Amino acid sequence: MDLKANHSSPVITDPVPVNKSRFGLPSNVMPYSTTPVTGYPSSGLYLNIPRRKGIPGKLDEVRANSWLDAMIASSPPRKKLYKDIGFDVASDEVDASYRTWLMKYPSALNSFEQIAAYAEGKKIALFLDYDGTLSPIVDNPDNAIMSNEMRSAVKNVARCLPTAIISGRSRDKVFDFVKLTELYYAGSHGMDIMSPVRKYEPAGHHPNCISYTDKQGKEVNLFQPASEFITMIDEVFRSLVEITKGIDGATVENNKFCASVHYRNVDMKNWDHIGQCVIDVLKAYPRLRLTHGRKVLEVRPVIDWNKGKAVEFLLESLGLNDCNDVLPIYVGDDRTDEDAFKILREGNRGFGILVSSVPKETDAFYSLRDPTEVMEFLKSLVRWKETTSHNGRNNLTSI
Repeated sequence: MDLKANHSSPVITDPVPVNKSRFGLPSNVMPYSTTPVTGYPSSGLYLNIPRRKGIPGKLDEVRANSWLDAMIASSPPRKKLYKDIGFDVASDEVDASYRTWLMKYPSALNSFEQIAAYAEGKKIALFLDYDGTLSPIVDNPDNAIMSNEMRSAVKNVARCLPTAIISGRSRDKVFDFVKLTELYYAGSHGMDIMSPVRKYEPAGHHPNCISYTDKQGKEVNLFQPASEFITMIDEVFRSLVEITKGIDGATVENNKFCASVHYRNVDMKNWDHIGQCVIDVLKAYPRLRLTHGRKVLEVRPVIDWNKGKAVEFLLESLGLNDCNDVLPIYVGDDRTDEDAFKILREGNRGFGILVSSVPKETDAFYSLRDPTEVMEFLKSLVRWKETTSHNGRNNLTSI
């Protein structure tokens, strides 16, 4: 893609519609095939909202589609939110929908033996989101602290198999939260990756990639495909801070290669206003695009890069990209993680595991309810590794 190409207006995008088909996995590890379910209350508030895709040069048309609808659709439909916007939803109705949804996206904990059976003789590479996956979703993003028990679980699993955290946060911020040197980090949705030096190619051979020795003496690559956008993102960050300072509860985060506007603490009646503010800032930056996360609007460079591309890059760095005996597993909770789920599904390469306590459309194969279940899944991987090693088997081969 020509990064210097001009557009008449900001590019506003939404995830590609979910492909519901299954590809080639053995029947004993495939989630149950069921009639698609909405998994939402009969109000249809979430699933009946059209998922329109913005087109460059059609900014007025995007505005007409209502930013409020788009922002609601990208936010998790928690019971509290239903009540906040005037819907009286019985908890048993939501729970019944979730149980039905689980038939299609079974619990990775309950299906662990099936996953292990499919992983027989394969090397596992593990990829983890941070917010909502390793730490709970909190009102203040700066307080998204992982527990010591979760940190221990991540550390133990990283000692068993190659592990990376891929987050929308800046890489430095994620490391400050996690504080572990046993794994690799990808920040800004994969636009800032610390990875191992490739075993089969000269260090730093890739464009936008430099090699250095970290504080622990480990040789690593630093890959930043959007490095030319750092100054631009910083300018946008300052503009967003200024334009949103009058909106109670709004916070803006500079994640180095993307700027995030959080509206979790903004009164819902002001959501449309905050969305319009972001659009107004982006008018002057045609090389940036706007995407949705969980109660966050994210400004990113217009480049062909996302968490799915980051998974492929890390697999290549680990020397696992073209191997048939590799099983990548990606665990995440956000819409941005769908890019990684889709990569694994389309290539019939591995499993996506969605972390959610409510039904959602997804390209993942399995699900976990919350970070507590994520921690138990990580512990299960470690116990399995210890058991197989004790039995002389090598199913979870470290790289």
